[in-house]
Amino acid sequence: MDDLEKICVEEGVSISEGIKKLDRSGKKILLVTKNQKLTGIITDGDVRRWVLRKGSFEENVNKLMHDRPQVVKKGELDQAKRMMLDLRLEAIPVVDENNIPLDVVFLRDLVTSGQRRYEQVDVPVIIMAGGRGTRLYPYTNILPKPLMPIGSVTILERVIDSFQKNGCRQFWLILNYKKNLIKAYLDETQKTYQVQYVEEKDFWGTCGGIRLVQGKIKDTFFVSNCDVLLDIDYADLLRHHQMNQNEITVVTSLKHIQIPYGVIELEKGGEIRNLSEKPSFNYNMNTGIYVMEPSVIDDIPSNQIFHMTDLMNRLLEKKRKVGAYPIMEKCWQDMGEPGEMRKMIDHFQEI
Repeated sequence: MDDLEKICVEEGVSISEGIKKLDRSGKKILLVTKNQKLTGIITDGDVRRWVLRKGSFEENVNKLMHDRPQVVKKGELDQAKRMMLDLRLEAIPVVDENNIPLDVVFLRDLVTSGQRRYEQVDVPVIIMAGGRGTRLYPYTNILPKPLMPIGSVTILERVIDSFQKNGCRQFWLILNYKKNLIKAYLDETQKTYQVQYVEEKDFWGTCGGIRLVQGKIKDTFFVSNCDVLLDIDYADLLRHHQMNQNEITVVTSLKHIQIPYGVIELEKGGEIRNLSEKPSFNYNMNTGIYVMEPSVIDDIPSNQIFHMTDLMNRLLEKKRKVGAYPIMEKCWQDMGEPGEMRKMIDHFQEI
């Protein structure tokens, strides 16, 4: 690949710096080298496990990397393809006889969409598609947010497709604002999945409408906002949820925030306690996609505004398990605001 240095770091840099480089490249793989030779790789899955262990971002990348990575030699592309399909790898380094990286082969470049083998999970999906989309005014005065076009396809169809390629076939749409437009559009669309409409009588927040499927969904299910796309393995997400015996698992995005100013901490009397020059912080942001057990539906009150944060706090107060599944920032696209919608459109134009 061109600009191989964009996904290479030298041993000794901090995990924080490594994560920033991994996220900027968007390639889901980072090569760790010493004296130009490959000594390890880091993937977004490694970062997720590190975050869940609450590992320090100031540690050395050596603590995070695989020190015996799968590699191929130049001219072994057929072997690389088989290895990635069999081992479910997204990428594999190409090295010379001295173990110096020459290239990285990506699975998406070697297989067509029809050849790509996604692990299939037949799990119901609830899509929260009833909001007014106020952050996208004035566009949503004309079209409801689920029908906003991202390229030649609506965002709702892109959300459905992201789950469908992983095996999901049953979709429940929580509808309210301009619901008849959404139903009319989907009813005229040729579908390879089942969709059922659930209509709120009023606006019941980011979670309240889920109460309406009580008794209808009896197994683990996904919940997604209608304006979010994730580039993740949903089978791995489901496995993580079940292994940790969570009642809710929130997909979170690791967000690095750099404060562009010097920050001053004060004592009560106004005396300066500490000064930091342009500090940076790492946070886990809620992406708006969840895995839930049907047991949590009973905790959602009927016919009133109730948000996801209310539901999670209610479970936490009862000492029930709410967990996280961290992903890289580049794996998360959100079109909730005009600027983000433009980025999403540009992304699909580049593909």
